[in-house]
Amino acid sequence: MQSPNILLIGCGPHAKRVYLPILKETEFEFGTKLKAVVELKEKENDVSKFVNNFFTDVEFVYTEKFDSKYKMSIPSQLEMKLNRIVKERNINGVIIATDPLNHLQYALWAQKQKLHILMDKPISTYENISNSIKQARQLIRDYKILMKNYSAERAFIVNAQRRFLPQFEIIQNRINEVAKKYGMPVTSMQSTHSDGQWRLPNEVLTLKYHPLLGWGKVSHSGYHFIDMASKIVKDSFLVAGKQFDELTVYSKFVRPSGVLMQQSQEDLLKIFGEEYLKLDSRTDEELLELYKLNNEAEVDATSLINLTYKGIPITNITLNLIHNGFSRRSWMLPNMKDLYKGNGRVRHEYHNIQQGCLQNIQIHSYQSNDNHDTNTEKDFFVGGNNHYDIYIYKNIGILGGEPLEIITAKDIAEKYSLNKEKVMNELARHEAVRQFLEVIIGKKTANEAKSNLTEHDLSVQLMSMIYESGVSENEVVQKFNIKRS
Repeated sequence: MQSPNILLIGCGPHAKRVYLPILKETEFEFGTKLKAVVELKEKENDVSKFVNNFFTDVEFVYTEKFDSKYKMSIPSQLEMKLNRIVKERNINGVIIATDPLNHLQYALWAQKQKLHILMDKPISTYENISNSIKQARQLIRDYKILMKNYSAERAFIVNAQRRFLPQFEIIQNRINEVAKKYGMPVTSMQSTHSDGQWRLPNEVLTLKYHPLLGWGKVSHSGYHFIDMASKIVKDSFLVAGKQFDELTVYSKFVRPSGVLMQQSQEDLLKIFGEEYLKLDSRTDEELLELYKLNNEAEVDATSLINLTYKGIPITNITLNLIHNGFSRRSWMLPNMKDLYKGNGRVRHEYHNIQQGCLQNIQIHSYQSNDNHDTNTEKDFFVGGNNHYDIYIYKNIGILGGEPLEIITAKDIAEKYSLNKEKVMNELARHEAVRQFLEVIIGKKTANEAKSNLTEHDLSVQLMSMIYESGVSENEVVQKFNIKRS
């Protein structure tokens, strides 16, 4: 059995919270060793100290930020360093957790080195994708290039963690059972996700973590819900033996300028008092000009998606992706120590999935707190960190059973013996890492792992079309070939 010798590329808030702890936890079980870390030079002191709390004998490579626009490779000097590390330290797996602007370049390098890959979502994005049709279309090209170099002998897992949630598997299985027996795919789906990412005007212009200039919500958490809808709907069509051959997308973005119209500088002064003037005394007009000059991106994005077969519309999907929603933030200065989970972010998530007259599945997940580090039994109920209720309504005259079945997160935690002190989304991220390691040691094949690169074709195409429509403010229509197993 080959032990996982891991290279971590990118050690930001997500990697610190998820990847380092799970790599350490699996050290005994899998023989996992973190051999090297790549990060930006500006983060050198912080990263070295943090990583050394978990692992020793780690080699660090610090690099300057490099331009990603349309380039297919990392800088030659960096490539030589990484090639040496792979050889000398017997690296066999790489976790790519960088800014997604550089996902493609690192993934192509890792494929060339024949490494197992676990990569954060999205698969790729661009620095001004919210304002460029050309950059929006590049996403499909990027995916095709990675697929051209794909080998089923090695893992290439995209960490879209909702695919690893046990409740996601329950939902998909229930949908597929009906689709297989009665030939009924998903006929409509509505998804809303709000993460309470409240940014003040000065932060819009200065913060680089989850930025709102150039690229925004769709490239941040938005990909999870594009992917969730893609996976659920596409699988239901395949199992039902049905087809669609064309996609139509119409998107509308609310940008920082729109948020300023909702909540002006005068309104913020009412919230924070005279102290706010010391932070930012610019007028609305000055800010609007700066937003425009700096390529403001989407804060909120709403998309109507239609699946068509032979010119006949079949299924509608609505995605409502929101940063500017309910938040627990009430302070003026951002929590720079943790912009990932510690700045008032609160998740509200809702999905409504119809299978014609046969079945309706609803998912409700609503948090009221912004501290997700400690969890109790109460966190399984509405407002708790782990709240996740599934309602399944059935046409019992045809399907049998009960007309309404309710499955709670507590039910799922007990059934799967999950750690009740952890937030389920974080457990799902840990499961993604475990499956990645299982492929490396030969316990799983690459095709047995969830969220394989091969399964993201529809997700990438929809992300591309959402951006293209959001930029052009027009309907976008493209062909799609639904592949059968």
